[in-house]
Amino acid sequence: MRTVWSLETPWAPYSVMFSNDGTRLAVGGGTWYGEGGVMIAELETGTFRCTAASDLLATIPNQRNAPSIAGVYFSADDRYLAVATRGSGQSYRPSHLFAVEALELAHRSVMVHRSEDTIGRPFATGVQLAGSSMITRHNAAFLADCISVHETPPRLECRGDDSRQHLTHSRMIVRCGRVLTGGGGSLALVEWRADLGRRESGKVAVGLVSAPFVGGGAVEVVPVRACARVTAIAALPGQEDFLTGGLDGELDRWSGGDGPAQVRLAVPADELERASAPFVQPPTSPDSSHPPITWATYKPRSVIAICTLCDGQRWVSVDAGGRLRLWRGDTLLAAWTLPTPGSPRCLAAHPTEPWIAVGIKQGGFARPTSAVLLLEC
Repeated sequence: MRTVWSLETPWAPYSVMFSNDGTRLAVGGGTWYGEGGVMIAELETGTFRCTAASDLLATIPNQRNAPSIAGVYFSADDRYLAVATRGSGQSYRPSHLFAVEALELAHRSVMVHRSEDTIGRPFATGVQLAGSSMITRHNAAFLADCISVHETPPRLECRGDDSRQHLTHSRMIVRCGRVLTGGGGSLALVEWRADLGRRESGKVAVGLVSAPFVGGGAVEVVPVRACARVTAIAALPGQEDFLTGGLDGELDRWSGGDGPAQVRLAVPADELERASAPFVQPPTSPDSSHPPITWATYKPRSVIAICTLCDGQRWVSVDAGGRLRLWRGDTLLAAWTLPTPGSPRCLAAHPTEPWIAVGIKQGGFARPTSAVLLLEC
């Protein structure tokens, strides 16, 4: 593993994606209180433009406070960027479509989710373009609110590159006409609702949520054996197979289309011990700009993200404790601890180079400055 370059962000990076032509990297992020933005970086020169969410959405009426950016996703021709947002305290905000010109973004459309929940509205955690649709993943209380699918305006001719979804961890995948994602949940955020009782915030199911992408049909739950919570999901090249990661470091390969079969991958015991050991926290001296990480959603060994490299053969997984693993098929090839302290939150692979981008949360509520690493595997 070699560090190609690093980029400082003014907020925690929640989503990264390379443009399909390989020239740019999009980063979206924010804080618990919102106040996020989008950064577009040019890979050849290292130049970038960071635009605050308040400026991106300045033309939208009745904006309260600037949201966080929960997800970013380029269209197939790189002319558009899909953006999922969430408000302060993980509250609902709509998704948007922006035109992209070099490093500049211009608002083109808004997608409003009509939720079933009338008490606590869902909030976005990821976005993906598939066909001519924008898919937004939510943490929610009801299954029906976990996934929303909106057709993009026909006049924009916006489409996703369905053959490349394995390059970017968007927290969901499209397989066999269904959208699959983890059921959500939290270690620390537990709430009481008279209609639902005591429950983990954002947890709609134990296992995978399977929602229809096209046509009608019910939202279903796919059981995941010996896994308390699915924390990552990623497509593999092709039409059917995919990978999932779990709260306690589990990794599973799935195959078989409509009724996918789960196979647990072997992670060496010493690797799990490394993952669960306290990782190097950002500096905590009085002069440091980075407070200690608060473990509210994940454990250090939790698998945060997975993606396949451009060769279509090797894939990488990264855990919340900063351990990056390189795989080929079901075989672990190598593992490293990331050279920058903090807790990873997002991952994407370059379409033609053996590079990955890892977004690393380094700060807390008051000092959110963090980093994105570009690494060669």
